[in-house]
Amino acid sequence: MNSIAPNHGEVGKMTNLDPRLVRLFIWAGPALAVVFGIGLIPLAGFFPPPAPSAGSAEIVRLYTEHALSIRLGCFVMIVGLVLLIPWGIAIAALTGRISRAGAMLASGQIACVAASTTLIELIPTTWALAAFRPGEVAADITRTVNDFGWFLLLFAWPPFSLWSVLVAIAVFADDSEVPLFPRWTAYLSLWNAFLLVPGGLMAFFKVGPFAWNGVMAFYIPLLVFFVWLVGMTVAMLRISAREPEVALAAGGVT
Repeated sequence: MNSIAPNHGEVGKMTNLDPRLVRLFIWAGPALAVVFGIGLIPLAGFFPPPAPSAGSAEIVRLYTEHALSIRLGCFVMIVGLVLLIPWGIAIAALTGRISRAGAMLASGQIACVAASTTLIELIPTTWALAAFRPGEVAADITRTVNDFGWFLLLFAWPPFSLWSVLVAIAVFADDSEVPLFPRWTAYLSLWNAFLLVPGGLMAFFKVGPFAWNGVMAFYIPLLVFFVWLVGMTVAMLRISAREPEVALAAGGVT
C-alpha cells in the first residue's frame, strides 16, 4: 500500500479492512441484478411491464390472477435491492481516497446510495400492496398503486444520476501516474447519469417510447444502469486483484 497511497493524496486516516469483505461488497452489485431480475421477470411476471394505458379492470385482473407469484416476486426483489447498499459503499470507499476532495465526494455518494435504496425498496413494497387485496378494494385504487410502483422505478432518477456524476468527478480528479480507476469508468458513469433522465418523461406519456413501458423510459435506462453496474464491478475487482492493499483502504469515509 505504501507505493500506492502517496499518489492518491492524504484523505483522512486509512482504515484496513478484510479484503474478503471488500470483495464481498463488490460482488453485491451483480447479486443485486440477478436477484432483482428473478423477482421481476419469472416470479412477478413484470417483463414486459403492464401498459400505462391499461384500464383498471385489466390491472385488477393482472393482480388477481397472479397475486401469489407477484407477492413472492416482490419478496425476492426487496431482498435483492438492499444489496445496493454494500455495492455503493464499495465504490465510495475506493473513489473516496483518490483526491483531497475524495471525502466530500464519497460522502455525497453514500447519501445518494441511501436515497436511491430508500426509493427502490418502495417499488416491490408498492406492488406487493397492490397484490395484497386486489378485487376487495376499488379497481382504481389498485391501478393507482400499480402506477406508483412504476413511477418509483423510473421517474425517481435524480439520486442515481447524481451518484454517477459524483463517481465520474472522483475518477477525473485522479491525476496520479497510475490512476486507481480507469478513465472509461468516468465516461461510463456520465453516460449512465445522462441516459437515466428520459425515465422522468414517463409522467407525460401513456404510450410511445417515453411511456414507462417504452424504449426510452424503460429499456434503455435499465440496460444502461446494468452496464454501469457491471462495468464498475469489473473495474473494482481489477483494482482488488492488482493491488490487494488498495481495496483495504476505507478512504475518505471517516
